[in-house]
Amino acid sequence: MRHTAAAANRTGLIILGLIALLIGLAVLAIGFGLTAPIAPALEAGADLGPVASVLALPYAAVIAVVVALILAVIGLRWLSAQVPRKDFAKPFRMQADARTGLTTVNAEVIAEAVAADLEATDGVSDAQVILRGTARSPELLIHVDADERADIDAVIADVAERAAGNASMALGAPLSAVALEIGIARTRSRRQRSVNVQ
Repeated sequence: MRHTAAAANRTGLIILGLIALLIGLAVLAIGFGLTAPIAPALEAGADLGPVASVLALPYAAVIAVVVALILAVIGLRWLSAQVPRKDFAKPFRMQADARTGLTTVNAEVIAEAVAADLEATDGVSDAQVILRGTARSPELLIHVDADERADIDAVIADVAERAAGNASMALGAPLSAVALEIGIARTRSRRQRSVNVQ
């Protein structure tokens, strides 16, 4: 039901992995003395006076603080991207030709209609729907709370055939994807369990 930042995670981890790999290779090269012909100051037994003199410069602390702040902002941005969020589609344009008129429908309105249609299914106590994508390639994300004694196969078949078909007919385009999560609604004193079906 919610969109997570999987692509951002992979990209960030690849970048961090490459940076860590380069730093590790550089440390290995210094440790094995492979950098002596290029930079004699980086030899394993060399005097660290030049490096210490750079760190003793008056603006070195300011540079370190700026780098730390930049890394903190990047880290906070990455952390905020991990929060799952609901991504509704932009309003759908439901016309073949703009010259004949413009009809737009909010995705939330269609999603509420599909949810109401799903709640009419036997054994379904509650349904939440998110409609994403475009008018030509819509996607449905469905969460259904079914009674613990409901026939789950019948619920899945009803969602796949009737509800998805009705949504596709209302949108005037075939659904490019339908994701279904079924929660088993037990008595009030018990917890709810979920099953994901893709």
